[in-house]
Amino acid sequence: MEWLTDKRTGTQTGLLFIIGLVVLDILCLIVMITRPIGPLTFILSLIMLASIPLLALIGYQLYGLARSGYDVDRNAVTIQWGPVKQIVPVESIQRIMLGTEVEGGVRGFHGWRWPGLMQGQGEVPEADLTVFYASAALPQQLILVTPTISYAISPVDAAGFIESIKARYELGPTQAVAQTTEQPAFFDWPLWSDRVAHYLVITGTTMCLLLFGLVSLRLPQLPAVIPLHYNALGLPDRTGPATQAFILPLIGLLALGANTVLGGLFYRREQVASYLLWGGTIVVQVLLWIGTTNLLRA
Repeated sequence: MEWLTDKRTGTQTGLLFIIGLVVLDILCLIVMITRPIGPLTFILSLIMLASIPLLALIGYQLYGLARSGYDVDRNAVTIQWGPVKQIVPVESIQRIMLGTEVEGGVRGFHGWRWPGLMQGQGEVPEADLTVFYASAALPQQLILVTPTISYAISPVDAAGFIESIKARYELGPTQAVAQTTEQPAFFDWPLWSDRVAHYLVITGTTMCLLLFGLVSLRLPQLPAVIPLHYNALGLPDRTGPATQAFILPLIGLLALGANTVLGGLFYRREQVASYLLWGGTIVVQVLLWIGTTNLLRA
């Protein structure tokens, strides 16, 4: 039997967040177009860049909420949240706590929480580690307590859900079911917990962004035409508009994007090759920093 969640409040709130971010991006873009390139351009670009993963993450949570629900049979409670399923054997449920029974709130919660959505994990008194797949605030939630982990959910008909669990518990299971999580293999990639990979990619990305920031900071001080290349005598033999100072940072951005993607593709088969690609990005950024600072100094 399937038990539904109330998706309205969470969906409306999430959509408001998305609309707000899109409006912010449009305003940033308008300011960037109407003003000369300078430090403000770089700051607004960072804001727009940061909004992209944020929009994706909010969108994922809305997808999870849209596909949320709880299925109960004699063997297990199946918690559905987007592509993730939590399988909880009925016989492993020691008790069901009401959210109103929780004293002191949730400790150490990390995840996503806004009106109408609570997805993540934290510590709940008397329930210990608890994962949340709920579309309501804590007082409207039910907490399924098991020996290893607890699950906070929010069926619309909480009383009916509890009675359904009791009835199936009394009937007993028809087969043994393991308490487990079912999710796409993508979620379990070791890359997400590889600190070396994170360090290499973040370092290369930071160097690339800071190089754009350096050029944006110096551009207002440059003459309209700057030397781009020098002959063997040290004299400029090619010039161009000052905005061409962005050529080297753009090369760095292309190298960063290509090496990051290739490293991700190779990672599962050959981690060393991925590390070399990501480390090579840092080397490229160092060389581009040298070239750009020389160009700006000239």
